[in-house]
Amino acid sequence: MAKILIIDDDLQTTKLLEGIVSLDGHKATAVNNSAHAIEAANASNPDLVLLDIMMPGINGIQLCKMFQSTPELKHIPIIIVSALDDIGSKKDAFNAGAKDFLTKPVRPKELSNKISALIEENNGQTDN
Repeated sequence: MAKILIIDDDLQTTKLLEGIVSLDGHKATAVNNSAHAIEAANASNPDLVLLDIMMPGINGIQLCKMFQSTPELKHIPIIIVSALDDIGSKKDAFNAGAKDFLTKPVRPKELSNKISALIEENNGQTDN
């Protein structure tokens, strides 16, 4: 069971993502305010983060960069889950340190597969 931190300002989206993650046997924690995301990550020590881009205040790209610049958090893989589907947003996400990008609406099986692959990859790296 992996710990997944969901960061999205939309309550419906977080409930949907929590449901998918829980059905896969993972423990989901949701944060609906990006200003509290780093604090929540430090408290929950997640194995993976699902992160929206378009949020008030600190957006997902800025938050992704903050994770990458925090030594205790930079090892955590981040999947951007966004309504944005343009090349520029995807490029910005990967340049900020995201490991993958999914466009909303999310297909549950695709999300599950990406989570599993990144957790497995990340566990392999920490074993070395």
